[in-house]
Amino acid sequence: MTNLKIITTALLIIISTSIYAQEFPSTTFIEPMSEKEKNKKRIIGEANFEKIRDLEDQKKIFNTSRRVAFLLLNEQGGSCSGSLVGPDLILTNAHCVMNLQTKEKHDVTKIKVNMEYLNSNQINNYHAQVTEAVKVNPNLDYALLRLNNKIGKHYGWLELADITPTKGNVMVIQHPYGREKEISRVDSEIAQANTVVLHYYADTEPGSSGSPVFKVNGRKIIALHHAGQCRDENFDPQKGCKKFDFNEGVVIGLIKNQIKQHLPSCAIDGNFPGEFVNKCVYLEDE
Repeated sequence: MTNLKIITTALLIIISTSIYAQEFPSTTFIEPMSEKEKNKKRIIGEANFEKIRDLEDQKKIFNTSRRVAFLLLNEQGGSCSGSLVGPDLILTNAHCVMNLQTKEKHDVTKIKVNMEYLNSNQINNYHAQVTEAVKVNPNLDYALLRLNNKIGKHYGWLELADITPTKGNVMVIQHPYGREKEISRVDSEIAQANTVVLHYYADTEPGSSGSPVFKVNGRKIIALHHAGQCRDENFDPQKGCKKFDFNEGVVIGLIKNQIKQHLPSCAIDGNFPGEFVNKCVYLEDE
């Protein structure tokens, strides 16, 4: 079985060195790759990020992106990405709110949330602040956070899928390196999947931690992005991954089963932007 080492996506915009986490999950979960997969184009190479602001004519993706947040973690400038999953609930990574090695918990009340960071001059237009961590699981690397403002009544919120695809393309909506909101959906094939993690070729960068992963035209979250991954031959114990072979997300169904008592009974949708939403309907993937 191929041995893999995992490096957590770096959190801080201002820090250039890699931040390591404990190996997650155990490499015994990962099935060996075929020779065809080994020769496939990797995420290293030409970056395929697109600015969400350029997709306003693609209403479905643009509206879905409005439920993805930029999270400023502290005054020093650390950042992650996250998703509205309820009127006042944000889902992101556990490693955005705690040190996975020391188990030290950060002060989540310092986290500010910006839903409309589409241009560089909008970075400080915050819409809510975190008041508490509802549930944090470092083993599955997720954190469910409560906000001081029910902004989901305006933006809508996202559903968590029950079924994880094992083939096809994905899209990741994110704030890589703390930049304005972007999407990665080119050269984004699923590499492999199991009951714990989903591997894909979609590009991400530090700051993308906690981003939602969707089917390429989907509206339900299928995985929670949390890490890049490399094989032994591409791993330097001192410097980390010399070459990333995949990106990795935690299967959202596992997370959903642990937080469903906190989630609303259905997702909320509407004709955005600008409509105040007071209806509850299920989002359907085409």
